[in-house]
Amino acid sequence: MARPDDGPDQVQLAGPPRVPRWLDVLTAWSWRLLIIGLAVYATGIIAAQLRIVLLPVGIALLLATVLIPVRKLFTDRGVPVPLAMLGTVAVFFGTVFFVGWVIVPPLVDEFSGLDTTLETAADDVQEWLIDGPIGLSEDFVVDARERIEEAADSASISEGAVVDGATLAGEVLAGLLLALVVTFFVVKDGPMMQRALLSRFSEPRQVQLRAAGNGAWRALGGYLRGAAALGVVEGVVIGATMFIVGAELALPVAALTFVSAFFPFVGAIAAGIIAVSVTLVTAGTAAAGIVAIVAVVVQQLDNDLLAPVIYGKALQLHPLVVILALTTGAAIAGIAGAFIAVPLVAVAIRAGAAVRSLDEGDLDDPDAARALDGVRPTPDAPDP
Repeated sequence: MARPDDGPDQVQLAGPPRVPRWLDVLTAWSWRLLIIGLAVYATGIIAAQLRIVLLPVGIALLLATVLIPVRKLFTDRGVPVPLAMLGTVAVFFGTVFFVGWVIVPPLVDEFSGLDTTLETAADDVQEWLIDGPIGLSEDFVVDARERIEEAADSASISEGAVVDGATLAGEVLAGLLLALVVTFFVVKDGPMMQRALLSRFSEPRQVQLRAAGNGAWRALGGYLRGAAALGVVEGVVIGATMFIVGAELALPVAALTFVSAFFPFVGAIAAGIIAVSVTLVTAGTAAAGIVAIVAVVVQQLDNDLLAPVIYGKALQLHPLVVILALTTGAAIAGIAGAFIAVPLVAVAIRAGAAVRSLDEGDLDDPDAARALDGVRPTPDAPDP
């Protein structure tokens, strides 16, 4: 029996034309990336407004990675916690006193001549670019130098964060006091704070958070110790080379080289340029060439041989990721933001890797395995 709609006059109603596959995929990616970009931008704006809190907390966590092992040296020997904290505080302020009264004054005396030397080096380079074999125009070289100097001056503070001297001094003092207070309580009550936080979550979530916390803490401590070790090696080698070739200001340049290690890749390049420039002015072209060769060799050896061993998994970041992190940190909070940007990125990546290793059942990860201690099912107990 024929159905009514089987006749020759049947009309096929076509739907709306389909969007091409490539446009559908591109649209889906576009709105997702747009939302992610807005979220990142909003996070940056909030972080910039809260820098007086976030920066001291970040610095406090870095200090805590150094001071907690000191406290454990006391407590592992049966010293009560109050006395262990007293000893830890004494070690900290004793170190600060030693650095401030023994090491810093000679550096300050030599740093006073560093600005003049670098200015002279810039004048020599400018003259060589104009009158040397390259033969650049004077207007072009002068304009480029002015732009570089302006960029260096503006790098110390973030855009829109220009404040008067009194306000800046107040922020620095308040941030320093807050960092010390947070450091004290993290060193003293860190495990208790961790247990109190984890107790608010279910047991499976606690395992994930513990793994993330272990990974983050290991990355933070590994980064700080690794940067300090590499800075000592580079500073000693470059400073000693400058002293041997007869260059002046070897001590402040070695100190700058040490500090630059906390700004991976970018800091090493800047420290090398400063070392070569100072040697060029104070010891001549041949000595500057020797320092340049030594700087390149020691930095390559550090990056290729020492860094993978010292950092381990703490800083397995591509150079482009490091540069973008440094730039973003500097844009948000100046030099202090650039200082904590790379360890924050390393912490986030390492914490995520620890959680993924749990989800994938990979217990070779030490952070994931440690997170499961005490929560593995026993043979007589049912699986969770």
